[in-house]
Amino acid sequence: MFFYANFLSWLFNIVQLSNFVEKKNLFRWVLLKHIGSPGDINGIHFDLLLEDKDFCRTWRLSEIPLLDGPYVNSVCIAPHNLYWLDVEEKIVSGNRGVATRIKQGIFSQSFSTVESSYINLSLIWDKLEVDLVIDENGCRIFSKKK
Repeated sequence: MFFYANFLSWLFNIVQLSNFVEKKNLFRWVLLKHIGSPGDINGIHFDLLLEDKDFCRTWRLSEIPLLDGPYVNSVCIAPHNLYWLDVEEKIVSGNRGVATRIKQGIFSQSFSTVESSYINLSLIWDKLEVDLVIDENGCRIFSKKK
């Protein structure tokens, strides 16, 4: 039943945002809450994973970005396996804590072939089309300009 509810929620997002979906290629993203990672001073951080062909480009965030809020600290980290896009909650191997999915969505831009830790793309965040920016200032979510 839980899987069915998640599927219906995912489908609702896609149907509700049909103008976004009209674009050819759709990619997935997730935001994972990671608790208990060794060396994590606050005991918690958030991993933002963006699907990119055979892996996920990944950034460690100090907190959850708020829509039109301030930048949050971000660090580009090693790519993650696509497997993490489907995980709801899992103990991380090597006694590195627990990761729990707290947000998920889609975006339609593919990444350039040039590896960069800076991005600027449109994605669906809490059922809204927004701009995600990750640059030298950190990570920020902006309302879409009308």
